[in-house]
Amino acid sequence: MKGTIVKCLEELVKTKFGEDKWRAILVKAGMDLNSLFMVTAVVPDGDVLKLVGATAEVLGIPPQAAMDAFGEYWSLTYAPKMYSVYFDKAKSAREFLLNMDKVHITITKTAGATPPHFTYEEKGPKELVMHYQSPRGLVALMPGLIQGVAKYYKEKVVVKLSGNSLHITFS
Repeated sequence: MKGTIVKCLEELVKTKFGEDKWRAILVKAGMDLNSLFMVTAVVPDGDVLKLVGATAEVLGIPPQAAMDAFGEYWSLTYAPKMYSVYFDKAKSAREFLLNMDKVHITITKTAGATPPHFTYEEKGPKELVMHYQSPRGLVALMPGLIQGVAKYYKEKVVVKLSGNSLHITFS
């Protein structure tokens, strides 16, 4: 995974819970306290998953709550700073989500980047189904990411995960 994912997790933890919690997460994940994660580096998937699991343990929350918090922080705070052009281009959460596959293709043309791919089913003006495709199997991160996108555009959505499909209802 790209190092930007870990940088976002680090920023989230340090901002909301403090430097000590981030250090405790590194220790729990079996990583060096001096670990530096560069946004452009490739971080092994296993290390990222250890960090997410350690985050849940250190913060005393269920793993899904940790993934949802990460997803929301990524979409609402971190990614709009890093990828503002894509957030500015879209006028709604639906429009942004429908461009997600193209965005991933554009911004991950570097070596080591293997983002998920999406196909879409538009079920009407208030319903969208996103089909997640990735050998990583990290679809559980998607509900929090989608909720964060909706909040960014000041919208409300209901996201239901069914296998590798995300059923999104727009209010």
